[in-house]
Amino acid sequence: MQNSRVLVVDGDRAARDALVTGLRFVGMEAHGAENVAAAQCWLRSASADVLVLAAAIAPDIANDVSVGARQPVIVLTRPTAVSRVVEHIESLVEKREGHEDPVLAFGALTLDVKSGFAEAGPHRVVLGNIETRLLAFFIGLPDRVFSRAQLLQRLWPAGTRVAERTVDVYIGRLRVALGRLDCAGYLQTVRCSGYRFSAF
Repeated sequence: MQNSRVLVVDGDRAARDALVTGLRFVGMEAHGAENVAAAQCWLRSASADVLVLAAAIAPDIANDVSVGARQPVIVLTRPTAVSRVVEHIESLVEKREGHEDPVLAFGALTLDVKSGFAEAGPHRVVLGNIETRLLAFFIGLPDRVFSRAQLLQRLWPAGTRVAERTVDVYIGRLRVALGRLDCAGYLQTVRCSGYRFSAF
């Protein structure tokens, strides 16, 4: 899963900052702009995979061909959980890039996201849905440490009540599966911090 770049355009500073912080928390590269002019300025020197717009901003963007014409747009009509926004962003990015059924690779390991097959050399294992999403997330953001809270927010649907220790259960299952591929060393526990996926 790639580290998507997102521009949040919202005149409400508190709402904008909260969403930008939430998107960064789950590993996305998020930036904020307070209005169309600020979005234009930002986009002149950078690019965004997706624009996330407050409903009040959307009509102004729609009338501006230099903003929103080249990027998929999400319009938020009411407060929305960050996890829902993340799901929508990923869906738009996958469709835009034409990778609806990606095969991801890391070192000796490959993962077919659609089927849940993980392979290394002549060995193959089939992962469950959560383990597949977890592995895809780690492969897309290697060498970064993620806490249990970050992984919960990123991988479980909004409103789902899941204890942080549940992450440990799925990490354990994924580690066992990777062990069958001689790749368990990639999934590392960082004491007092969380987990990371690394070849080092």
